[in-house]
Amino acid sequence: MKKTIVILFFLLSFFLPVISNSGQLLAHIDKMIFLQGKVGEKTLTLKIKCYNESPVRYLDYFFDDKKTDQYMEGNFIGNTWQFISLETEKTEKNLVIREEKDGNWKGYWREGSDKKINVILYPINVNPEANYFYYSKSKELDPYDSYKVFIFQLDKIKTEKAAKNFQLEWLTEKESGISFFRVQNENKKVNCDSINKNLEQIQLAILQDYFRFNPNRSNLNIQAELLYLNEGIISFKIITSMSFKNQPEVKTQQFFTLDMQTGQSVDLESLIWFDPQNPKPAANEITQTYEYRKAIFAPKLFSILSELYPQQMQSTDCKLNEVTSWAIPNFALTKKGFLFCLSYSKDCNLMDWAIIPYEKLTPYLEKKYKLN
Repeated sequence: MKKTIVILFFLLSFFLPVISNSGQLLAHIDKMIFLQGKVGEKTLTLKIKCYNESPVRYLDYFFDDKKTDQYMEGNFIGNTWQFISLETEKTEKNLVIREEKDGNWKGYWREGSDKKINVILYPINVNPEANYFYYSKSKELDPYDSYKVFIFQLDKIKTEKAAKNFQLEWLTEKESGISFFRVQNENKKVNCDSINKNLEQIQLAILQDYFRFNPNRSNLNIQAELLYLNEGIISFKIITSMSFKNQPEVKTQQFFTLDMQTGQSVDLESLIWFDPQNPKPAANEITQTYEYRKAIFAPKLFSILSELYPQQMQSTDCKLNEVTSWAIPNFALTKKGFLFCLSYSKDCNLMDWAIIPYEKLTPYLEKKYKLN
């Protein structure tokens, strides 16, 4: 379970901003109000952030058919809160609301010169029986984000052959266009429930970020690609292309290698061990593992890669020619062998040539996953 949490934490920490929409640290928020109601035929969901030190209130909102966060700022005038959209939006939007004695909020919504639409907003109530409630609970999401996750609709778009006795079922979220796979075992020898639960959580985390407020982001495209699959292990990558206003596109990739039975992350020491004279340290013995990586793993990996790719390994780009660079590489399994890359820059992260065939590593491979 701990390794599963680490996977999601790493994925989310890669995407999530460290500050709130207003630029103020989330730790300063004194109170949050979560409301929902109808604007005509559409459902409006919102979150109001209140700061003790500021008379301004900050509001995130979305509609069911447009789930990307939008943003407003508001001031208390008379006995009502008057919120207005950012100046960068093409059409000005206004929300004017007042809290009633029964805890509900009443007021109106208006876009541009359109007529005012009366609204009644109620506290958000997320049913524990709702879709993906387990995910919202495990991530301790607030009612605003919990409801957004609840309305994610993942539709099956295709099924394709992936490996011997395995198929991939692809599910997509229509508004974002983001697709992700689940694994099906054709002969039913492998129970795929745990791995598919983990894959579902990764897709939900990706969708959460896609719909998050970010006024400077002009494009975000995320794709998953299967690299290796057998009855014991799966390896895949997530490729992210992101661009911001007046900035060139940035492309990155993340590798995931998971145990098919548990859905948990598999580390390098569970796959390759270059020190047969000594036992492997426990998974939580980080210092001992790092010492092994520096003293034994990195030199051996560097030696093998230098033998296979002598020209590339002499390059100073990404510090490829330095042994210590290879102590903590990114890795994935592929049909051809282990793929390694480094994380010094986006170019290093996208390396695709540093592959070591499985037969080259046969004396050092752990037998559990039957890599070939």
